[in-house]
Order: sequence, then structure tokens, then C-alpha cells
Amino acid sequence: MTHSKPPALRLALMVEDDPVFQRVLAEAIAGLGTPWMTQAFRRGDDAIAFCRAGGLCPDLALVDLGLPDCSGVEVIRGLAQRCPDTPVMVVSIFADEARVLEAIRAGALGYLLKDDPSLLITQAIEQLLAGVYPISPMLARYLFKLAGREPSAHETTTSLLTPREHELLAQIAEGHTYAECAAAMGISLASVQTHVRNLYRKLGAHSQVQAVKRAQQQGLL
Repeated sequence: MTHSKPPALRLALMVEDDPVFQRVLAEAIAGLGTPWMTQAFRRGDDAIAFCRAGGLCPDLALVDLGLPDCSGVEVIRGLAQRCPDTPVMVVSIFADEARVLEAIRAGALGYLLKDDPSLLITQAIEQLLAGVYPISPMLARYLFKLAGREPSAHETTTSLLTPREHELLAQIAEGHTYAECAAAMGISLASVQTHVRNLYRKLGAHSQVQAVKRAQQQGLL
């Protein structure tokens, strides 16, 4: 199936699984004052498939990193390969240095936090479209800090874990099942499983016992 858009419209791709924040992003795009057609997806794979199937490259992509099926970084990489001229901006809750750097290295040209007001998001989109790379003020100091000195091994491991991953790690250490972790954290079982895979990768572990042991050895618990 071939997708098309009226020639007067510009296409904005939103990859965001939270319906409430989809509306926030839609309002930010509406604030640009020019005609835009918005295509929203909750899953990263669906967004990439949309671009591939229709032969379309969006004029703008706003990508969350915490998606139910994959990391938003994978979406950014896919867009960079399929649509290298599409400016991509991350809008996410994740503020850890490692995640910011990973997204930028994958091809993101801007990075905002969901706590930033919608007006700031609109202004950041305008900057992105004008060729300026916007970044949340809170994150700018992280990048300067990383550029100024080499982090210690403990700081590197700690910064790799997101607040959610820290929370899940503590739940696992207390012996809770994945279902119990999901209920306690207010997230889906699929999200817990995604966080667990990320924890295993970052800690170099292959089981819950090994993950907890390595976290204890590195002072994370």
C-alpha cells in the first residue's frame, strides 16, 4: 500500500506510546503555524514499516525512547538509514547521560525531556527545522561534564542504568516476580521484560541471580 500526502502539507512522524503525550506533541506541532500532517505510532517497528511501505520520508520525526516493542534508539537508527535527511528529535523521560549519547550517536539531532513545557518543544522543533540542534537545558550540563573529564568505572555503570532500571533491580533483588514488579511499578509486563533485557546487557549478566550479584559488587544495591 502506498501512502501519500497533499503537496502543501509537511509530514511529522510521532513515535510515542503514551496517548496523553501524543496530544502534547500534536499541540507542539500545531504551534508551528504551518500546515502539517501528523502520523503517530505507539510501536517503533510500525513506524519504520510505515516509512518503508509507503516510500515516504517524514519532514520531522519525534521519537520517545521507552517504547513497548523496542528502544527508540533502534527507530532512530532505522530512520537514519532509510531517511537520512529527516531531522529526528528525542522527547523522552530518560535523562541519563549514556542514553542521551546513544541517541545522538544513532542520529538524533535534538533531545528534550517530557518535563519541558510544550512551548519549549515547539521552539525546539522550529530550531531543528532551521538546522539548529536543540537540547534540554538540563541535559546540556551533562554533555559538558562528560566532555570535561573521564568518568570512573562506577560512574559509568551507574549512569548506564535508568531510574526505572534501578527500581526494577531493587524489586528483583527482593525476590519479586516479573508480574509483581510490573504491578508495583505501574508498567506493563512487556515493559518489565524490556527493562530486564537492558539490565542483563548493561551488567553483563545472563540471569536474575547474576544480575543482582554484579549489581551488589558494583555498589548499585
